[in-house]
Amino acid sequence: ASLAGVSLGGGGSTEQNLAVLQSRQFLWKFIQDEKLMPILFEKKWDAAKKQWKDSDPEKQPSLWDAYRAFKNILNVSTDKKTSLVTIAIEWKDPEQAATWANRLVVRLNDFLRKQAIVRSQENLKYLNQELAHTEVADMRNALFELISQQQKKAMLANTQKEYAFRIIDRAEAPDKKSKPKRSLIVILSAFVAGFLSVIYVFIQEGIRRRKEEMENDPSPEQA
Repeated sequence: ASLAGVSLGGGGSTEQNLAVLQSRQFLWKFIQDEKLMPILFEKKWDAAKKQWKDSDPEKQPSLWDAYRAFKNILNVSTDKKTSLVTIAIEWKDPEQAATWANRLVVRLNDFLRKQAIVRSQENLKYLNQELAHTEVADMRNALFELISQQQKKAMLANTQKEYAFRIIDRAEAPDKKSKPKRSLIVILSAFVAGFLSVIYVFIQEGIRRRKEEMENDPSPEQA
């Protein structure tokens, strides 16, 4: 399931925002909040007892294992010509893949928006303190300009839910499987089967010739 979006420009650079999306801390929090550990490692999870099958904590999956597993199914790409960003998740359950992709972007926008609000509040506090201690007209004008810019940023962050990425095409469960490619599997299986058959024939032929040589070559005692 894939989702396409475009950077608004108000929420920082696309590269920085995508780096946050793929960061350990962000994905760890997403995995924990969405309770993905039992889903990512269902073979090691006892659904009936709602606990890990192995009681040894060292043999149970860790957040690091979950991070690597989720990174393997997450694909983020950017079109350099259009600046469109595509986020895709490959999973055996297409509905679940679409849900994860959509929630990732919602959570990313919310995370970056809250960070921007906190930064603006801290900057405004500092600038107002400097303004209170500054009497030079030029410096005060410069501070007023900076305060105005920070207020605009805070207003943008407070009013726009799609702060960093505006969703163009929401993720939906695909109507066709992306993999495994059945036709490719059939071709490869036929190739492997043919290759093994050839090897088998050569081995059988070698054994037959060896037996004939032993039958035709008399032993020293018979000579």
